[in-house]
Amino acid sequence: MAYPDGSVEESCQSLFPNHSYIQPQNSSSPYSVSVNGTTFRPGQSIIVTLQALENASEFQGFVLQAREVGTNTTVGRFTSINTVRSRGLNCFNIENSTLSQASAERKSQFKATWEAPSHPSLGDIHFCVTFVTDYDTFWTNVTSPTIRLSVNSTPTKPPPPPPPPAGPQQDSSIPMK
Repeated sequence: MAYPDGSVEESCQSLFPNHSYIQPQNSSSPYSVSVNGTTFRPGQSIIVTLQALENASEFQGFVLQAREVGTNTTVGRFTSINTVRSRGLNCFNIENSTLSQASAERKSQFKATWEAPSHPSLGDIHFCVTFVTDYDTFWTNVTSPTIRLSVNSTPTKPPPPPPPPAGPQQDSSIPMK
């Protein structure tokens, strides 16, 4: 059974499609994953591009996650999800932490927006993707270059304003009688 609608939550950990006993390709992937920066700050958005290389077949499916380098820990979430082309998955109890295809439509390029968590305890990340050309042909663990956490990172969202003081205010510039 194939999953053209992207309902592949069982692939959250391994990013491996459940295609019976079919094994991934051993050759270099004819697809790439790239990003629009080399560093990030907590709360920052990053554009991720999945693309077929020159003369490659279009891909039919994908599973995409951001992970801390050296781990299988999924971090952040995808935003502005185009539900005609992609489906957000809630892997590891994190809403929209993973994206997959929404249909069997073939694609030569796909763009997504990912948002870093707002806490600064995150390490360097990369994006990991499985590309599916067809049921028998897929590549797993295709990764983007490492994106480094900015050294002097501060959340990109400003802190909330302080609450108003409690009780009535007295203007100290007016003399008391």
